[in-house]
Amino acid sequence: MEHRLQLFIDNQQIAFTHGVFPDGAVWLKVTGALPQTAQLMRIRAAAMHDMNDFMLLAQLVDAVRHTTDVLVSHLELPWLPWARQDRYMVDGDSFALKVFARQLNVLGFNKVKVLDPHSDAAGAAIDNLVGITQERCLLQSATLRRRFAARELMLVAPDAGALKKIDAVAKAVGVSEYAILSKKRDVASGNLTGFALVAGDVKGRDVLIADDLCDAGGTFIGSAQVLREAGARSVSLYVTHGIFSKGVENLLSNGIDAIYTTTSFTSPSLQHPQVELIDIDAIYRA
Repeated sequence: MEHRLQLFIDNQQIAFTHGVFPDGAVWLKVTGALPQTAQLMRIRAAAMHDMNDFMLLAQLVDAVRHTTDVLVSHLELPWLPWARQDRYMVDGDSFALKVFARQLNVLGFNKVKVLDPHSDAAGAAIDNLVGITQERCLLQSATLRRRFAARELMLVAPDAGALKKIDAVAKAVGVSEYAILSKKRDVASGNLTGFALVAGDVKGRDVLIADDLCDAGGTFIGSAQVLREAGARSVSLYVTHGIFSKGVENLLSNGIDAIYTTTSFTSPSLQHPQVELIDIDAIYRA
């Protein structure tokens, strides 16, 4: 989590260092001056990948509280790890989000601010969760604000599960219609089939698929093919959390014209002429 874990005490950033012991265990030490008392400890932990990242967070909290009497503690956790494993899907599965939430809740944050949580299960599992909505994240893109204001884009929901969020986005950007896609996913294998446009006339339109996250991108590649076959002039993609495990080129070479995503998981150093990054700092300050 180099440069993606940050500590602020009463809005002053505090330095720390961290590393890895020979046995693989991570360590952390606060090097900046800590006061005896503080009104607010605010920690931002972006792009949390694994339990080593969580241990750095936990050690940071422990180090601060050992020295400083903190009144209120806030965690900005833009990307919620294990968010997709939000139930027992098949025999032998774990409810990984609940397992992670138990560990996180021990740290006792007064607020845990997550961008565009994958499902309502996050709020049930994590104490004091504050979900920052998809529309609030999307609207921090100046390009998307301008294009929606000019009525240049038509929203597309990638599946029925996205309808609640798409409806909220549509209201926020001031549009009254959107297209709806459907697909079938094999729960055991994860394979996707049966992409179809079930509502909305996209012929001659510039469309924007909006969803909470993109991993390999199979959903959006299949969606783009269906939308182009239905006459869409261009297909863009907004996702709050861009994992892009097969790279952005996998999308841009398979029917997606432009990508908009936040830096919740995507590295702020990513540069591509067809990719616009939305700074998570702007979202948290909005």
